[in-house]
Formats: sequence, structure tokens, C-alpha cells
Amino acid sequence: MTESYPPADLTPALYKAAARIPGVVAVDDAVDATGRHGVAVARLDEQSGQRTEWIFDKKTYAFLGERSVQVEPSETFPKGTVNFTIAITQRAVVNEMKEVPGQAG
Repeated sequence: MTESYPPADLTPALYKAAARIPGVVAVDDAVDATGRHGVAVARLDEQSGQRTEWIFDKKTYAFLGERSVQVEPSETFPKGTVNFTIAITQRAVVNEMKEVPGQAG
């Protein structure tokens, strides 16, 4: 999700498959690394107490980013700690690997 665009016909299938993973829940308000609020599909890792969230725009459902939140306190992190976060701020489609967007191929 964070590194490339899946083909258009594959994207809905990925979301449907993710929804079938046991323990997957919806999060009404999740925040990406740039502070944008969205909705998330999330799953708790019961061993670490961390919940991984895929964050989407509330209106367009465009993928905004991902974060991991400590929802159960651990020896290392208190409850509520954001352990990892990333935001997708720009994406582009190119014709081949290693091509830079805007560069003639």
C-alpha cells in the first residue's frame, strides 16, 4: 500500500481480503504523519499490544498513510504511543521501473 499503486482492478480485492482477516476493525478517526484525519482499517497485534492502521481519506477513501499505535501498555511504551507513522503526500505513475516522474522515459 505504501510503496506502489496496485492495479485498479486489484485494489478493491485487497480491501475485501483485508476485511476478512480475523481481528480487523474500523477506526473512525486516525491521523497520518502530516496530521490529516481519516478513517482506518486496523488490526491489533496481541503480543506487542500495537495496532497497525491503514488510513484513508474520509470522503474519497484515497490511501493517506499508515501508523502503529500502542493500545495496550508495554514495558517500553505507554498506551497511546504512536510507534510508527508514514504519510503518502504524492504519487505518480511511470512507464517503467527507476523512471522518475516528469522525466522523459
